[in-house]
Amino acid sequence: MHILHINSYYSTTPLYQNLYDRQVAAGMALDVYVPIAKEFPKDRLAAKGDYCQIVEAFHQADRYVFHLKHYKIWQDLKKRYAFDQIDLVHAHSLFSNGWLAHKVYLTHKIPYVVAVRSADIRTFFQKMPWLRRLGLKILADAEQVVFISENSRREVFAKYIPDSMRADLEAKTQVIANGIDDYWHTNRYDAKQAELHQPLRFVCTAKLLKEKQIPKLISLVDYYNQHAQAAELHLIGPAWDESILAQVKDQPLVTYYGPKDHDGMRDLYQQMDIFALVSSRETFGLVYVEAMSQGLPVIYTQGEGFDSYYPNYEVGASLDPDRPDNFVHHVQAILADYPGFCQRALAHSQDFSWDKISGRYDKLYQGILKA
Repeated sequence: MHILHINSYYSTTPLYQNLYDRQVAAGMALDVYVPIAKEFPKDRLAAKGDYCQIVEAFHQADRYVFHLKHYKIWQDLKKRYAFDQIDLVHAHSLFSNGWLAHKVYLTHKIPYVVAVRSADIRTFFQKMPWLRRLGLKILADAEQVVFISENSRREVFAKYIPDSMRADLEAKTQVIANGIDDYWHTNRYDAKQAELHQPLRFVCTAKLLKEKQIPKLISLVDYYNQHAQAAELHLIGPAWDESILAQVKDQPLVTYYGPKDHDGMRDLYQQMDIFALVSSRETFGLVYVEAMSQGLPVIYTQGEGFDSYYPNYEVGASLDPDRPDNFVHHVQAILADYPGFCQRALAHSQDFSWDKISGRYDKLYQGILKA
């Protein structure tokens, strides 16, 4: 089996290497194509592996003209691979990567799997209605469609799938979550103590970007600090937006550490009480599960990716970030059964194993090729 992965998101997160390395170990022939802008900061590149080609295929300004950008990528892609040797294409987003997989399908009749991400919903379906017909065509011609969360699947079917497509699309749709790195499973922290810190310690790991809503999280913690009990926020992550960094540094209740490696994150998590991240756009949110592996309850955004995995108050709480009183209520509910939340969070972190997820993709691929 020879798989071509088209994955522009591999440029910014090492997440996918967990899947690709397992597929190689299982005997799959693998190529991973990662198109990036010529202006992309090289110090932010996360992609690696002998199977990977990182290609400066377009200019940043091309992103404003969808078909121009992707035509340029297509011209590069079709020169790099012998398509007669490829059995299946796996596109890791619907519009950008899926457009390319669809071109391969139209020109070489190679079947493809396409994933639907938060950006496909929030950016393309929601804000670019002139591209919706294209997205539906890519979905219609795909052999299988993968959603990373049940919330994303429900939203797309409720808002964007016409009745005429619904039955066929539902029959070939699966929800397959991402996994967390083996490091977090190997270094699970099962010695979490029930004693809470004073002030209460919230921790967040995120790139300092607009969609992560770090200033909003700071305001929630500040509200809790003023109306419930003393609290502080510990923040981990690279400063990709200088304006957000300036707001972070201006807050006395925030301790900002910059980026940390796995060991640094683990050590800090073990000194914290609750993990909180209220992103406005989140396909999955692996940082929640990483924190859970250290026995931390988690607070996450209502209606976003992670919200669909567990019932509210199972491993943490689902939050409307625009309601600070809601934040106080949820934190108090967690504190009322803190040992239970810690135990359940730790136990459920094991649900996100790349071995299990890789096995599901292998079964999906095999089903397509046998058909």
